[in-house]
Amino acid sequence: MLSSPFAPLLAHLSPDERSFLLDRAVPRRLQPGAFIHLSGESSPRVHLVSAGLVKLTARDADGRETILGLAVAGDILGDAAAIEGIPQVTDAVAVTKCSVVGFDSALLLDVLRRNPSAALELARGMAGRIRWLGTTALERTCAPASARLAGRLLDLADLIGRSSNGACRLELPLAQTDLGRLAGISRESTCKVLRRLKQQGVIEYTRQELTILRPDVLKAIRGEGGPLVATAPRFPVDSRWRREREKSPAGDLKV
Repeated sequence: MLSSPFAPLLAHLSPDERSFLLDRAVPRRLQPGAFIHLSGESSPRVHLVSAGLVKLTARDADGRETILGLAVAGDILGDAAAIEGIPQVTDAVAVTKCSVVGFDSALLLDVLRRNPSAALELARGMAGRIRWLGTTALERTCAPASARLAGRLLDLADLIGRSSNGACRLELPLAQTDLGRLAGISRESTCKVLRRLKQQGVIEYTRQELTILRPDVLKAIRGEGGPLVATAPRFPVDSRWRREREKSPAGDLKV
């Protein structure tokens, strides 16, 4: 049996329920660019990310890609499609080296029917993603490029950043093109905004690492997108889960 990773959903299961799922789980280790699931496919599994960073993407009729969300260790992928009984609506793609654990969808749903606490935890995660999608959709319609990118940098800081002395350092797994896709702006606009922020002493970055020196300034820039955007929450991060994740230097879970 797989050892039990710490994740918000699994923490709400009884030992017997965890064993029931993990005994039948399928672990996978993925290289950057590998697909966990594809849009339109009927996947029989729901996946728990145990290490690494995953992007959720969609393409328009012309093949242009946009990034609709990110997932890190402890997040669940494919839960909405499993609950609705429909094909996947996004591609799930490994950004870094990743480890995931696949649970049989039918077995997971059976456990959730008998465990209201776990079902509520899953719903809480889904509600957070919907809230974030609504916030970013609003930003894309009314906020300037600088406000959108500032918001996404703050989101990344919440997800994978390490705070020290008022600054926040993060290894930058996303290329500038993907940063732009996450913010809904072009690569050229992304480069211009990053250069301007660096010149102003707000951030410092190299190819592999970005440090937010003035998060207060980024928050102010994001606020320029409008009062609704400024007050909307970013990715929900459970405080107990964040403490567990930060125990590991890489922010990974052991499976």
